[in-house]
Amino acid sequence: MSHQLTDVEMLRLSYNDIHTAIQKAATKIKEEFAPTLFIAIGGGGFIPARILRTQLKTDQDGKKKNIPIQAVGLVLYEDMGGVEEKVGTEVVRTQWLDFSTLGSNFTHGGLLGRHILVVDEVDDTRTTLTYTIRELQIDINKQLAAVEDEQERERLRKETKLGIFVVHNKLKPKAAELPSDVAYFSAVDTPDIWLAYPWECDGDIDAHDALRVHNPKP
Repeated sequence: MSHQLTDVEMLRLSYNDIHTAIQKAATKIKEEFAPTLFIAIGGGGFIPARILRTQLKTDQDGKKKNIPIQAVGLVLYEDMGGVEEKVGTEVVRTQWLDFSTLGSNFTHGGLLGRHILVVDEVDDTRTTLTYTIRELQIDINKQLAAVEDEQERERLRKETKLGIFVVHNKLKPKAAELPSDVAYFSAVDTPDIWLAYPWECDGDIDAHDALRVHNPKP
């Protein structure tokens, strides 16, 4: 059910707010997870993933190298015209991973042996994040099954890691728990309030930023 301006506090966020939050979180992500592949959940994960890529460039032969970004498109059932009883309970794919055009740059199906960081703007009910991790694990298992050499298969299994990064984690009950072996990073923990991201502004962005003076105080 949609929130109304009259009964839910709104926190307006600027591009600088997002950039600064991600920049502060990047050091911990690099030290504890060191991602080698980003998977951005569209559309809220696109800009955070792009900012994070700049912060986490890897060194290779004395040169800075960008971490590749893949994208997935997911929508909750409510966005597809579902009935109220199913709101937030069903996720529909609109786009999924495609490594087929990248040739020899990706081996073993594209996921194996990588530290895969799923990026989204907010962890609200955790429905889409849980779905993404579950589906990625299915893909990883399929790719592992295609590796004939047992030692190589087990090496790749150990080296393949899943993690999540969100700009904001809402401190509220979640629809599901994440597996214990999935790394989790959030730049900012927030109460359960309406987060108004700058890329959602369809009017004057300067006016949007100016209204941040009315943001609820911590």
